[in-house]
Amino acid sequence: MMSDTRNSIDDATEPRLITSTDLFAAFAVKRRQYALAYLAAHPVPVSITDLATFITRSELESDDSSLDATDDMAERQLSHTNGRYTDRYERVLTDLYHVHLPHLSDAGLLTATDVTELVELTVDRCVLSPYLDLTGVTVDLDSTVDVDIEIDGDSA
Repeated sequence: MMSDTRNSIDDATEPRLITSTDLFAAFAVKRRQYALAYLAAHPVPVSITDLATFITRSELESDDSSLDATDDMAERQLSHTNGRYTDRYERVLTDLYHVHLPHLSDAGLLTATDVTELVELTVDRCVLSPYLDLTGVTVDLDSTVDVDIEIDGDSA
């Protein structure tokens, strides 16, 4: 039995059904999980470069947390300044443009425009929330690129 998720944003026009297969495929790759979590935390369109920056930082933090406890902070900082960040950022940005954003767009989860280079969710955030909870990917709003975010009437 195939279950479908209705996109409440499209209710004014024609309801868009997103199959559970599309959702599971969207969440099958960690970079897409990071992208969807970041977009779900931002109610306004974000630039692709901000999205790539967030994903790069998240991946590097994940890599660093897997290092042995004997590695000191100075060594980690040195590795970031030796081009590791720039190389990863370029790979993430290219991967977003050519693989992940088209995949998520085809699934009906987001729109990405080449002209303005902005990305935004096309589904209500509550549609993604249970899947994001399962992945364990969270967005620390204090460490994101955007600083003027309003959540429940409070500025972050």
